[in-house]
Amino acid sequence: MKSKFTVIAAIVVTCSYAQAGDRSIGDGTLPEFLQHFDNNEDGKIDEEERQAIRDLRAKMREERRNSIDTDGDGEISRDEIEVAREALRDRIEERRLEKFNEIAGEDSLISEEEYATIPGVDRLPDMIRNAIFARLDTDESSDISSEEFFHRLRRHNHGTPPRPPHGGGGEGDEEEGPRPPWGARPQRLHR
Repeated sequence: MKSKFTVIAAIVVTCSYAQAGDRSIGDGTLPEFLQHFDNNEDGKIDEEERQAIRDLRAKMREERRNSIDTDGDGEISRDEIEVAREALRDRIEERRLEKFNEIAGEDSLISEEEYATIPGVDRLPDMIRNAIFARLDTDESSDISSEEFFHRLRRHNHGTPPRPPHGGGGEGDEEEGPRPPWGARPQRLHR
């Protein structure tokens, strides 16, 4: 009797260990982004499929590195890093503007009602949501323009003076005096 129990326990432990090695996620199904790597369609990523993922990631890293190394010397200079950062900032700003326009609609303004439907904002208490909206609506027009929104976003993220909206020529470009370089902290005047 005791030996049967030991054999059954060993089988259960072995099966449990084997299942743990499969590394399933959540309910055991593969997430959508991994399903196209499951070549044999067994619902698991085996070692060969893991290697294909690693190879793809290495190829993508190499392509990214080559896109940054514009002079092709095999080294990434500070200038090349800055150009890549600026290009990334521009792509992020373009996506933000697309998303803003998606929410704003044809009038290119976000009303309080449209603002309240933004994911995350829709869960805020009314008092906080209204305070944030009022802070974004700097001209007190009861609507948020893209210039108002991105001005606050840039100031919040970096504590630096705002850059003009993508393409320039927006309101507020007539500031007086030179602006510090992007990323530099503005000097504070002591009273």
